[in-house]
Amino acid sequence: MSSPEFEVVLARLYSEADFRVRFLEDPDRTVEPFGLTDDERDSLSRLDMTGLELAAESYAKKRLWKELHEPKKRGKLAGTIRRLLRIP
Repeated sequence: MSSPEFEVVLARLYSEADFRVRFLEDPDRTVEPFGLTDDERDSLSRLDMTGLELAAESYAKKRLWKELHEPKKRGKLAGTIRRLLRIP
């Protein structure tokens, strides 16, 4: 079972491009503030980075689609994007 901190790191790797870049440049320094165990750090070192990038891109597109198409979740940015793309 993984710790809540490990889950936070994974979520950020999938959802935050700048965090992902920092992690790829220096994994140990990036995750140091989270207090992960050696096993958790080892697990992160074995991640398929190509798969991570593909999944992160897919999730970002899905979030944007939801932002643009679900009225309750529309914000100012979504309205601007919808107008620029001429999406009703």
